[in-house]
Amino acid sequence: MLKKYFNGLLLLTAIVLLHSCQKNIENFVINPGQSGIDTVWQISVPANAPIISLKNELKINKTIDSFSYNNTGIVFSSGNLSLGIPSNGLATANGLFPTGFVSRQSLLLQKRGDFIMMDMPTVSNNRLLEAFGAFFLDLRNNQQPLVVTTGNKLDVKYTATPIVGNTKIYNISNSNNFNWEINTDTAFNFSTITNTGYDVKTNTLQWLLNAQLVDTVGVQQTALSIKLPSNYTNTNTAVFISFNDAITIAPTTANINNRVFVSGSLPVNRPVTIIVLSKQAGDYYFGLQQTNTAIATSGTGTQEVILTPVRRSIDNIKGFLNSL
Repeated sequence: MLKKYFNGLLLLTAIVLLHSCQKNIENFVINPGQSGIDTVWQISVPANAPIISLKNELKINKTIDSFSYNNTGIVFSSGNLSLGIPSNGLATANGLFPTGFVSRQSLLLQKRGDFIMMDMPTVSNNRLLEAFGAFFLDLRNNQQPLVVTTGNKLDVKYTATPIVGNTKIYNISNSNNFNWEINTDTAFNFSTITNTGYDVKTNTLQWLLNAQLVDTVGVQQTALSIKLPSNYTNTNTAVFISFNDAITIAPTTANINNRVFVSGSLPVNRPVTIIVLSKQAGDYYFGLQQTNTAIATSGTGTQEVILTPVRRSIDNIKGFLNSL
């Protein structure tokens, strides 16, 4: 109960900050007939679409640093990530051991807003995940990508709250839609808890997620349908559903025929925040609405929400997401 109260207080504080930062920004709502605004929904979103541009602008920069590695065991710490590498634990794809300095790109995601800004919803094969941290690691020697050698594993530690046991390791799957796929090599990919956070063992690099499935056994399911003004389309807008009581981010997909954004299955009676991000004619728009998931009362089979975003600065949007 205390955790839920604390999370709710944080969300309320974030919303107050969002509005207080906007005293000098006009709450401007686009006229659907405004020149330069495209109201056409497309089956395939083009690479130059405004929403792609906005998602790229929201991306969090990775940390770039380096360390000396002579193929003996080493622990390298930077920020909230500690990386332990065993002796002869890294090599190039051709089996060559690195010499001299190893460059590292890294990024740790721990907040709801982190996952939204990176466009990484917490879903695995249409099942919701509760995240307890995700991180990116890329290691190179003389610009050559490194891999973990056979029989070895890296040791990645980070501080976090809350701390829970029985989490699993997920990697990004190679599918058309974004998806986290559980890593079944559990002898070399697993997570344990420490006094201050998590200790992840892995033999893979790039993106990893430490998470567990949201328990939906015996829980009724629903779906959210978000209706926006006609100038908000799948080429200029994205909609996310953030759970207020967990680090869980649900994506939505575009229903082109009905011109709405629809979620997948969601457990009922959960407090959530609907977040709308849009870029139109060079301006940025932001929508925010809290609700509780509930069984649909309409004939559509979905819980319908009508929302009208307002104009915000990109810095204001980032500020809110950073506080979420």
